[in-house]
Amino acid sequence: MAEGLTGAGDFELEVLDLVTVSGMRIDLTASCIGITIFEDIFSLALTGTIALSDAFNLPSHGPILGQEYLYLKIRTPSFPNVETTAIDFSENVFLVHSISTRKRIADGIQGYVLSFASQELIKNQRLKVTQSLTGSWSDLVEQMLRDDKYLNTAKNILIEKTAGVKRFVAPNIRPLDVVVLGTKQAIAQTGGEPTFLFYETFDGFHFRSLASIYNEQPSFLFKTVQPGSNPPVGRGMNIAKQLETILDYSIVNNNDTIIGYRGGMYGSKLITHDIVNKTYKTSNYNYHDNFISEPHIVSGTTAERIEYPIVSELYVNQEGRVSDFHGRTFVVPETNSSLDSEKDAQHVTTANTSPFNSYKPSSWMQRRNSQMLQLENAFNINLRVHGNTMIRVGKVVTVKIPYVQASSVKNEEPFDKFYNGPFLVKRIRHDFAMMQSPPKHTMSMNLVKDSLEEELPNPADNLEPSAPTHGSKIDYAYT
Repeated sequence: MAEGLTGAGDFELEVLDLVTVSGMRIDLTASCIGITIFEDIFSLALTGTIALSDAFNLPSHGPILGQEYLYLKIRTPSFPNVETTAIDFSENVFLVHSISTRKRIADGIQGYVLSFASQELIKNQRLKVTQSLTGSWSDLVEQMLRDDKYLNTAKNILIEKTAGVKRFVAPNIRPLDVVVLGTKQAIAQTGGEPTFLFYETFDGFHFRSLASIYNEQPSFLFKTVQPGSNPPVGRGMNIAKQLETILDYSIVNNNDTIIGYRGGMYGSKLITHDIVNKTYKTSNYNYHDNFISEPHIVSGTTAERIEYPIVSELYVNQEGRVSDFHGRTFVVPETNSSLDSEKDAQHVTTANTSPFNSYKPSSWMQRRNSQMLQLENAFNINLRVHGNTMIRVGKVVTVKIPYVQASSVKNEEPFDKFYNGPFLVKRIRHDFAMMQSPPKHTMSMNLVKDSLEEELPNPADNLEPSAPTHGSKIDYAYT
């Protein structure tokens, strides 16, 4: 067992066993070509694939049917005095759900791919919730995860406490459907944040708001280096620098204006109809006006760094900025108590009291919609880096991408102002290539940044141009 890293991307495959429906336990280490595992803050569970080279026809003799159990443990050899962090599913095993791409690759040898997922995702497909649920959304999420009638997970769970007590009648839906509903409606006890996410990492399940994620300090640094200047392979800081090195990057997108308008990221209108009191109310959301009251990645939640919107406050015409137009309208019902608008009139006790919190979409719907769209539509970048099992989705990292231009860059401004600073790790694809010598782990990551350190220009005289007169009109007629 190695005491430390000998090269960037090193890993140790300690366990890779498959248990078939017949109870046969097979060590797949020798036949494994590669392993891929996907993490995603918008995915409910971990998924992955294993490519195998097989000279024993295991799919027939095992047999392998898509009902197998996969025991997996991979770790990055630790630095001195650093606790070992591993991808450990040797107890909370993965479940194989399909076998595909099966074909002959040589005489007597076939190849195929096993697709696997966390066992909670597979359990979720065979369970339904048909009962009245009472509690805060954080309590209900914990119930779906821990209750032996439902997912009954033994994994670690990180749950941010939510405000209010809800009564919800689950209409024959799956446990994770309840969790997804909770992410949309939950309001955090701290700060009243409505931006909850539910996802799984190698550490366990997370139910938390963006504000809590942004409140953590960056956990890792990734930067580009000049060709040929990468430190040679060796122990100590050279390897640490290699782990920080960006092998390749691509800028995905930044701020599609059409999506911003139509999706309601810039501005939206909410019409709520109280079906108990026969009243309606209109609420408007404005990205620029609300920006200062919302947590974003540069300033975080408790830091005092100044940050700016990712969209210019430029007036597009005399009517206003992009955020002054309500490009999307939501129309939803609610059932507020006539005595207290915070209480739900739909669910009452036997004493005819209303102790449960109302649906109240005005407190979460528009802002959550905008911030979720920002995660997909803000400054996105893809990185390919040396792999290590200490990186997780849902973490904040620091990225340094240099300016790309022919002229020399000022020394005091070496990095691109948009693609520099803190970024949220949104997705990771872990690739473990067993056929390389030595085997190597690489990561393809998708990162996003939803605020800037510098204010975007917004000159007052730069209105959207238009022709001074209308073009001609021709009435077409058939002859």
